[in-house]
This record gives sequence, C-alpha cells and structure tokens, in this order.
Amino acid sequence: MSDFVAYEPGAHGELRGGVVEIRPATQDDAPGLAAVMSSRGGTPSDHLKAAQRLIDRLPVLLLAESAGDAVGWCGAQRSVIEAHGHPEWLVGGLTVIPESRRRGIASRLLQCVLKARADGSPGEPLFSVVNARNPASIDLHLALGFIEVARASTFAGIQFTGGEGVLLRHP
Repeated sequence: MSDFVAYEPGAHGELRGGVVEIRPATQDDAPGLAAVMSSRGGTPSDHLKAAQRLIDRLPVLLLAESAGDAVGWCGAQRSVIEAHGHPEWLVGGLTVIPESRRRGIASRLLQCVLKARADGSPGEPLFSVVNARNPASIDLHLALGFIEVARASTFAGIQFTGGEGVLLRHP
C-alpha cells in the first residue's frame, strides 16, 4: 500500500461541508493540526506536541478548515537543503486528509504559502522536496510554477530509503 494518493490526473472530488478557509495556524489549532498529521500514521495524541512545536517554530504555517474541522496544512521555514548549503525557504508538511483530497485544497495551501513567503521575503526562491513516488504532488508543484532542480536519496535531512527525492524550486 502506498502512502500517496493514487495517481489519477483527471480525477476530482466534490467538497463536502462547504467552503474551505485557509488561515495562519494558532496554538488553539494544535489539536486539529495533530489530527491532520495523524492521517500519515499514528494518532492525534501522538502528534500533539509536534503540532504545538510547529506552530511556535514555523514562520509560515497555514491550516485549511472545512465546516470547522482541520482538513489540511502546509508551512515553510528556512532549512539547509543540501549538505554544506545555506538555509533556503523550504515547504514543509503539505498534507490533506484522505477524505478531503482531490478538491484543490493542496493547491490552495501551496499557493497561500507561496504568497506568504513572497510577502515576507520577496525575490527569494521557495524550495520543496517531494518523494519521486508521488507523481500527484510533483504535478501539483509543476502546475504552480515549480521547476525540478535535482533528484537524490537525501534532501533537507530526509532520507528516501529505497527511492529518491525530487527537489523543486519556485521561481
């Protein structure tokens, strides 16, 4: 079983529960953020402290909500991407819960991160690291103007065991 959504480029879902609001996360959002994080494994209580740390640490951290429930998140921070490099803006945690996928939420989250980062650091590129086995995420990034820069087994401290990561840059 794959950790990624099945690759079906023409598939789209319908949004249940109305409009999705994307806004900066606050400490009050830690339980919702932890619930979204648990969609990749574990339970919300397993992720609560990590969610609280992300809210404190990430200069850009956005939460997507629908009908009052957290359905996705994405952030950005400065990170060293390649060994001996200097810190660059890097996307972190682009995640949408499985039942809310294929509704444009990930695209909107990533667009909002691009805007928030550009407002705070105009002219600086934003990088993203994606598992090469996740073509849906790669296509999403490319559709938003990211370009592929490199492929390797490790980027930003992420080891792609048995595979490779794709480093993307915008602009």
